[in-house]
Amino acid sequence: MKNKVVNKLFGKELLQAMNELVKQLKTMNADTHEIVKEMKYINESVRVGIYLIALEKDYDDLAVRINRANGIINQERKEKFIKAYHEKQVDKFMATLGKADKISLMSDLEIDVDVMERTKLSKEQRDYYRIISNSIMLDQEEDNRDGLDQFIKHKKETE
Repeated sequence: MKNKVVNKLFGKELLQAMNELVKQLKTMNADTHEIVKEMKYINESVRVGIYLIALEKDYDDLAVRINRANGIINQERKEKFIKAYHEKQVDKFMATLGKADKISLMSDLEIDVDVMERTKLSKEQRDYYRIISNSIMLDQEEDNRDGLDQFIKHKKETE
């Protein structure tokens, strides 16, 4: 991909795999449902990257199908979250999602993070907000610990 930020974000090996998937989808002229099957276990950030690669290669029809597939995958994720909520299995479900997917899930559930808008949420939506935001905070704490551990390791290696 020509975008340096995207290259840095995904790294060489992941970008190569993403490009290979785009090529595969293009070669097989995959329809939306085939794309969903291929991409449903890929995190949303990578799926967006795959979409951008298709656009960059001027595979407009494929990019449209990838975009539709992303919408279907996000809708399925939303439905699984609601089911897990009602079955009191939400912690198990949240453990399967990365931070970016959790943030996107809030949008899919039409949960506004603005304090004033949160007052308009139903009780169930407020529960969703609490569950997802707590899970995101735990992810952030883990990221911070990992960053601190890497810094300490780096300092020890350079001393």
